[in-house]
Amino acid sequence: LKDDIQPLGVKIAYQRPCSNRLVPETDAMLDDIFRKIGVERADREFDRKNTLCCGGVLKAHQRDDLVDEIQEKNINDMVKCGATFVVFNCPFCMFTLGEAVAEKGLMPILVSDLCQSAIKQR
Repeated sequence: LKDDIQPLGVKIAYQRPCSNRLVPETDAMLDDIFRKIGVERADREFDRKNTLCCGGVLKAHQRDDLVDEIQEKNINDMVKCGATFVVFNCPFCMFTLGEAVAEKGLMPILVSDLCQSAIKQR
């Protein structure tokens, strides 16, 4: 499979899901995957230890008063970093933010689909 990888050469903003904060070593694993498929994870204010929730959980708890501000900060940070794609590991995060990031010119994609796009088709 290693020989079938075609580096993508793109810059991405990663939306780290809340559940991954409980297993911090997944962040380094994702960085390794991104390197292997030729993807640059953009440095962002609201990534890694400073990750902001996508807002979906807050919305589910009817905390709409917090959702708009958090999502605006998060999406503006994604745009500002110069990414082409916003990569999601959580389908709920993608459902929550996908349309909004697309409206800002960013391509929402699941990490599994991004990896699949780096594998040469025979």
